[in-house]
Amino acid sequence: MNRFFIIATLVLLVLTGCAAPQETQDTLTVGLECNYAPFNWTQVQDTDTALPIDGDSASFCDGYDVSIAQHIADELDLTLIVKKIAWEGLIVSLNEGDIDMIVAGMTDTEERRQEVAFSDPYYNSDLVLIVRKDSAYASATSLTDFAGANVIAQKSTFHDTVIEQIAGVVHGTPLDSFPLLANSVLMSDADAMVSEFPVAKSIVASNPDLTIVQFAAGSGFATDPLDTTVSVALRQEDTDLLAQINEILAAIDQDTRNAWMVAAGERQPE
Repeated sequence: MNRFFIIATLVLLVLTGCAAPQETQDTLTVGLECNYAPFNWTQVQDTDTALPIDGDSASFCDGYDVSIAQHIADELDLTLIVKKIAWEGLIVSLNEGDIDMIVAGMTDTEERRQEVAFSDPYYNSDLVLIVRKDSAYASATSLTDFAGANVIAQKSTFHDTVIEQIAGVVHGTPLDSFPLLANSVLMSDADAMVSEFPVAKSIVASNPDLTIVQFAAGSGFATDPLDTTVSVALRQEDTDLLAQINEILAAIDQDTRNAWMVAAGERQPE
C-alpha cells in the first residue's frame, strides 16, 4: 500500500469524524398575512388558539389558517412558528427559505404554480360582493345590476380578474389588503369589493354599514372550481412534505373543516 493512499485515507477519516452531525428540524414555519379574517388575523390577546407572531408575545395570529397549520404541525410532531408577511412577499419568502409553507387563503393558480407547489384544497367557498347597506347596489341580485359600478378587489389575486365579468363595470384600482378594500367601500370611494363568502361575513360583522350581495346559480361570477378553493403552498422541491400534508388534509373530514371555520368566525375580533 503506497504512502499517498494511507495519508488520503487518514485525512478522509479525520474529516468524516469532525463533520457536524446533521440537525433534525423540529419546527415548521408558516407565513401568512394575519390580516384576512376569518382565515387569519392579528390580535393582542394570547388565547388557546392564537400563536405569537415571530415569537413576539406582544401580538398574536389566529384564524382558520392557523387551525389548519397547527393541525399539520401537530401531525408532523413539529412546533409551529408564525411569520407575518405581506401578501406579495409570501411566495418570495417561501422560496428564499424564510418560511416552510404558506397557509394564507391562497388559491392554486397556473401562474403561481410556476413558482410553488400546492397541496390539495383545504377549503372551498363562493364569491360575493360587499357594498354599503345604503347603496343602490344593496338590493342587487345579479352581476348585471352592477353595470357602471366601481368595483375593486385585492391586488395580485384572482378576485381582481373576475371583475371584468361585469358588463359595463368600472374596474377600480386593486388595493393591497382587505381592510383597505373595506374602508374604500365604507368611504364610498368604491361601490363594491369582491370577496369570498367567509371573509365577507367577517367584514360585515365588523362593519355594520356594509352588507353582502350573494348571487343565485348562473347570476354570479363564473369560476373554475379551483378558483374558489385555497391550498397550502410549498417549495417545488419539497415533494416529501407535500405528500405528508396531502395525507394529513385527506384525513380532515368536511364537517371538521366547516366546524373550524365557524369557530374562527365566532372568535375573531370585532
